[in-house]
Amino acid sequence: MARFARDILYKFGVLVKQLEEKLGPDTGDLGLRVGLHSGPVTAGVLRGEKSRFQLFGDTVNTAARMESNGAPNRIHLSKETADLLIQAGKVKWVKPREELIHAKGKGELQTYWLEYSRSESRKGSVNSVTDSIRSSLKSEYDESKKILSEISFNPMSEKLQRLVKWNTELLSKSLQLILGRRAGAQIQVDDDDKMRSLEMASRTVARQGKLVFDEVVEIINLPPKAEISDSDPLQLGVESIDLSPEVYSQLHDYVRTIAAMYPEDNPFHNFEHASHVCMSTIKLLARIVAPNDDNGAGNLHDNTYGITSDPLTQFAAVFSALIHDVDHPGVPNMTLVSEGTSLAASYQNKSVAEQNSIDLAWDLLMDPAYEDLRRALYVNETEFNRFRTLVVNLVMATDIMDKQMGAFRKARWNKVFGENDEKDIRGSISQKDINRKATIVLEHLIQASDVSHTMQHWHIFVKWNERLFQEMSLAFDEGRTDKNPAENWYQGEIGFFDFYIIPLAKKLESCGVFGVSSDEYLQYAQNNRNEWERKGHEQVQIYVENYRMKREAMTMATPPSLVPQEDEEEEEEES
Repeated sequence: MARFARDILYKFGVLVKQLEEKLGPDTGDLGLRVGLHSGPVTAGVLRGEKSRFQLFGDTVNTAARMESNGAPNRIHLSKETADLLIQAGKVKWVKPREELIHAKGKGELQTYWLEYSRSESRKGSVNSVTDSIRSSLKSEYDESKKILSEISFNPMSEKLQRLVKWNTELLSKSLQLILGRRAGAQIQVDDDDKMRSLEMASRTVARQGKLVFDEVVEIINLPPKAEISDSDPLQLGVESIDLSPEVYSQLHDYVRTIAAMYPEDNPFHNFEHASHVCMSTIKLLARIVAPNDDNGAGNLHDNTYGITSDPLTQFAAVFSALIHDVDHPGVPNMTLVSEGTSLAASYQNKSVAEQNSIDLAWDLLMDPAYEDLRRALYVNETEFNRFRTLVVNLVMATDIMDKQMGAFRKARWNKVFGENDEKDIRGSISQKDINRKATIVLEHLIQASDVSHTMQHWHIFVKWNERLFQEMSLAFDEGRTDKNPAENWYQGEIGFFDFYIIPLAKKLESCGVFGVSSDEYLQYAQNNRNEWERKGHEQVQIYVENYRMKREAMTMATPPSLVPQEDEEEEEEES
């Protein structure tokens, strides 16, 4: 039974790594607790509509207590099970747990962990298992060990590969929708020379100092309803067509290169964070609904401000989430400005990190190696300009600290979603006003996705909040910031919830297109804020201690030749 429990953990570890490629980031963080207890049980099938074979008795209850008091990805043993293993000569498998546990109905108990070597032979399996089944089990077991050993050898590399594949699949589906829409409509296709000229002019070196910041517009023009055909494949249920191998290969290579452009040593602003933002973006896009979606595609277009009708817009939103923190420096923009970096100067001290991310990711996309991908993405000047404008506006929207942009967005919000907005007559408003609302909705969508960890389960919030704390602590230790984040982290999070997160969640609701998702985000934000108020001080102490131990481990792992040494001669001269 101990071997069987270990096999379960091995297979579970393999499974969650595979699921991460399909379900996205955080799936690989799933854990499994296993509890073992030995003793007599009563077995039987109860009568009734849901009759099934079941086990009953105190042994079953105690095993459940072992599981609930265990730890993720570990096997927790009762004393009875540990004694049986010791009697069977498996002393090395049993390790006493340092602290006693309190089990409901049992009181204080001494329990044990199963420490089972992966190289342990499987000889001595139950004799009743046939040779063929035993051979099959051993084959699966050996395969699991091999996969897990590869994962444990280089977990970051493996994780990045899974995230790259997941993001590629995500974007490929949106790209298929673009091709499906194009196949059902008469869309002008510009010649290759014209498209190459547009692309060349958009590269950083060709813009002659023009800032990305200056490209932000008040209104993004989405396709009007008149351009949507009744015979559109999307409306008929034909949601995708196959991508050519060349396009898919280029898309995968692009995503992989983008992943490599995210600094691995950033605890927070890394490719996993970008993937998390992509996941939230696609979730919110999928939940954009009309108040009454039974009135056909036309009304759906009007009531969702045209966002659901344009696959290119949806692709641009996910693409922007993917690239929004490329080459992130690990410090806020204000730090880059105060340091007087050449990067800050080149962007005139405005939204430095965001402009840099757009330039790097865009120039990469314009590389000749991705021409097939670009031709699938847009085929004329109108589509090209719309895609560029969407990417610029959405990535720039993630800079929430720029006062000029903040005032601009606030004034625009009040103009269309303020008290004077006539929400009940959307069908009678102009296309310009529809596009203005669409622009606001899309920008708020990516802003919410960028901080979506604050609007999810408490353990997700704590996980990412601690990573941000570590990143800020690193900047402080390196002398790049003046304030120790631990001193004001608790109160700072309270203010962040009260003055940004909760108001942002309420704006999602005011947009009127996100359905129950807006209520869900707001409820989680309020719950996390209240939980932080109760547990925040304790949580900060945990952050501080974890960071201290991590820094000590990093110092111990650093070769002596790489540890900075004091220059005695220089010290004497200074004296």
